[in-house]
Amino acid sequence: MCGITAIIDYAKIEPNVEDIKSMTNLLAHRGPDGEGFYIGGGVALGHRRLAIIDTDPRSNQPMHRSRLHLVFNGMIYNYLEIKEELSTLGATFSTTSDTEVILAAYNQWGLSAFQRFNGMWAIILYDEKEKKIVCSRDRFGIKPLYYTRIANRLYFASEIKAFQAIKDWQPKINHTRLMEYLAFNMSDHTEETMFANVYQIPKSHHGVICLQANDMCINRYYDIHKGEQNDGSKFMELFYDAIKLRTKTDVPLATTLSGGMDSSSIVSVMANKMNYKTTTYTLAYPGHRIDESNFALKVNQKYKIPSQLTTTTEEYLKQHIDSLVYHQDEPFTGVTVMAQSNIYENMNLAGYKVVLGGQGSDEILCGYNKFGLGYFKEKIKKDTLVAIAEMFKFQKIKSFGIKDALLKIVSYEKNKRKSLADWYILNEEQDNMRFKKNQENNIFEMSYNLLFGLGVSALLRYEDRNSMSFGIESRLPFLDHRLVEYCLHMESGLKLKGGITKDILRKSMKDIVPEDIINRNDKMGFATPQKDWMNNNKNYYIGLASSSLDKMPFVNRKKVHALMLKDTNLLWRIINVGLWISKFKITA
Repeated sequence: MCGITAIIDYAKIEPNVEDIKSMTNLLAHRGPDGEGFYIGGGVALGHRRLAIIDTDPRSNQPMHRSRLHLVFNGMIYNYLEIKEELSTLGATFSTTSDTEVILAAYNQWGLSAFQRFNGMWAIILYDEKEKKIVCSRDRFGIKPLYYTRIANRLYFASEIKAFQAIKDWQPKINHTRLMEYLAFNMSDHTEETMFANVYQIPKSHHGVICLQANDMCINRYYDIHKGEQNDGSKFMELFYDAIKLRTKTDVPLATTLSGGMDSSSIVSVMANKMNYKTTTYTLAYPGHRIDESNFALKVNQKYKIPSQLTTTTEEYLKQHIDSLVYHQDEPFTGVTVMAQSNIYENMNLAGYKVVLGGQGSDEILCGYNKFGLGYFKEKIKKDTLVAIAEMFKFQKIKSFGIKDALLKIVSYEKNKRKSLADWYILNEEQDNMRFKKNQENNIFEMSYNLLFGLGVSALLRYEDRNSMSFGIESRLPFLDHRLVEYCLHMESGLKLKGGITKDILRKSMKDIVPEDIINRNDKMGFATPQKDWMNNNKNYYIGLASSSLDKMPFVNRKKVHALMLKDTNLLWRIINVGLWISKFKITA
């Protein structure tokens, strides 16, 4: 896990070493264990290392093998299996790192090597002989890779803030993306960012830059297509192996534990099946309805696991908000992100460098209440009476509105988004199509859209920036691509049944996870007392928002002010944007 940078000069003019160093230094938090640089052929590569596998300096980057030069951020979990196969094909190795395996795999199989990897990665590889740069990002976009072009140079970095080191970079607002965030809390759902002319290499894609042709072709190497349904019988086998692969490390590992099904299942499987008991970290809010620490305590007590509680306070928010805005690069959804950062800070202080978390479970196992709609759509085509009976069960357990669900099934709602954003002065007519949603007629399509469209991408950005700001590698077993594919093709009734979400996970965890957690239906998410804080100290937050609006001539101040008085989430977003504009010295 690391921070990576690159400069590609289309005029073949050698970048100055100080140019790549200054970019890479802005990512020092991602790699506190070392740095390295390469310059040649009009290409510069930079690397900050967080040493996790083979911590010896021999595995430092950029790593070079013959004509190939590589910088890499992430972890290839099945690197030992790939290494064994490559050895039978004649490859030799001088380290025990996964980085060297990537080089050997590319040398053997070319671009198809990425399809063999089980992991998370952002890769920049310079093939000196072929005069090309290969960039690759993992299937679900766990690891970030941004780029921008200025004059004859293309710049890459793990985080947008690295572009601040570029002399001619002038940060400007992408108003389409910013309006979507302010009005609808949408972000990270396209290759565009809230910075104009700054893009992401899309998840599941690789880019090939031909230095002689001076162009970049971006192609998709991975997708999930709807296919034959399975009976769920291999779920536990795949889940166990996904966890086991992600415990490979040469440094201390911890886990997050919320008290919900996802993290409780990971921690319990580690303790029960692997006898792997490591410190758990839990958010606690004594006296608040959202406090889940009592459920986390049940897991810790069952397996006699050491634990740490983190109570994030409003005062902590006030002290750290500037730092959080800086590390996230782009505006984010709310105080929840700050609480997650607080947990990673405490892990860092205790010396942990790897953490396992439960991100991805809701998307693949139908953990969100809205999956009920897709389930009803499937059922109503087969048996109307069964579908209606299921709706009543969901209504009883989840307070799901049957009338609203039926209306959405028989007809789509008229798009009201434009009227909601009429206070954004630069809202342009020609961009209305950005709100057109992909069809969601069944559970598969809903999960697919959350994985590849608007959904998990923003959560992964928060996870990456929070963990890496404290030099911690976050690993996510539920986003093992084998498990994702299997769950998306699982019969819907195994995931949603009788108003119960994640049914197969609950049944698989019987006698492993404490029964009180298995029987929970009060989904909290990663909650914080944001609404209470902002309502109890409203004048303070209104003051921050007013200062933010001074920097936002592109909105109708009077209309926004009236709306944010009624909506603490919008109030937060206004504050966040103002701080973001100031922190990155952005031109509107």
